[in-house]
Amino acid sequence: MSKNEVVSETGANRGSDAEGDESDGGGTEPVDIGIGIAVEIDADALEAVDDADTDVVELEFDEAELLEADVASRRDAGADGQRIEADQRDRLEAVDVDPDAVAAKEYSYRMLLDAGVDESDADALRRQFSLPWSFDGDGDLERRSSEVRGLGDAEREWIAVSGDERWQSFDYEHSPLAAVSRERPSERPYPKPTPVTAVTGVGPDDADELAEAGVRSAERLATVSAFAVANALGLDVLHVRTWRHNAREMLG
Repeated sequence: MSKNEVVSETGANRGSDAEGDESDGGGTEPVDIGIGIAVEIDADALEAVDDADTDVVELEFDEAELLEADVASRRDAGADGQRIEADQRDRLEAVDVDPDAVAAKEYSYRMLLDAGVDESDADALRRQFSLPWSFDGDGDLERRSSEVRGLGDAEREWIAVSGDERWQSFDYEHSPLAAVSRERPSERPYPKPTPVTAVTGVGPDDADELAEAGVRSAERLATVSAFAVANALGLDVLHVRTWRHNAREMLG
């Protein structure tokens, strides 16, 4: 049952029940609207509506106020629905920084600091809106390398030269700090080998033959296999054993 049917039914019954209502002294009557709930309708009010011939209820809104409220809501909301707090907004406006531009990521972290924004506020806004470190790519790595603690000189130099494509070439200039310097030993770390001719019984010709088998020092001669050397060079194994014995005696 529609609203119009309810009103029509009420108007139809109003004439027949008017005398009863007046005798009861009441101005309302129950109406069944079809959903199992009795609604008390003021007959006098309905009659006044009928007399005024008012069929449409008009709602008036101030469009200017609605527009202003929508703009304020958008202004307070940042990217992804995040909002800039009122105290942060006041501090940004105090240094001539547009809060809406910050929310739209038109500012970088370095720009906020350069504009005079407090470092804690700038850091919080950078994390909240994922602001870039800087819009200036050239030299930014070099500036950050000077600010990051714990870097060595070689690491700082690498970061500094990585700002362009020159670091990929082999002819870029670098400071000597990046080179690793080592001191030359003041003396030989191990003794020079003893010539094989220093062994008793080994002459220059014998030394040349032993060199063909890789025996070029007395230290090596003292550790060789006499049988293997004799077979390789076609020498008498007794001669080789004698040379080996003499080398061991000399070195021992």
